[in-house]
Amino acid sequence: MSALQLTLYVAESGLNWLKIAIFMKELGLSYNEVIVDLGKQEHKSEEYRRLNPNGRIPTLIDHSNNDEVVWESNAILKYLAERYDTEHKLTVTDEKEKAELET
Repeated sequence: MSALQLTLYVAESGLNWLKIAIFMKELGLSYNEVIVDLGKQEHKSEEYRRLNPNGRIPTLIDHSNNDEVVWESNAILKYLAERYDTEHKLTVTDEKEKAELET
């Protein structure tokens, strides 16, 4: 996939975004990282809060899905898995295994 699909807003001091970046890389998804400067309170700016009303990191924009916005790392991972891991390379389909992963 060559066109930019996703934009991931991250902060240098946090690590939750890293698991998302690894997940996207493993699925071969193209994305751009935007570093949000927490020291400058960029995550609390009006512009950023239009994307994520909580003003927290990370936030994902899916450009291939009408610029759908998803925030919170676990919600982003679940969204990416359901939308892009159609071959179940990184996820499971068995309901019992799903429940075990989510606990």
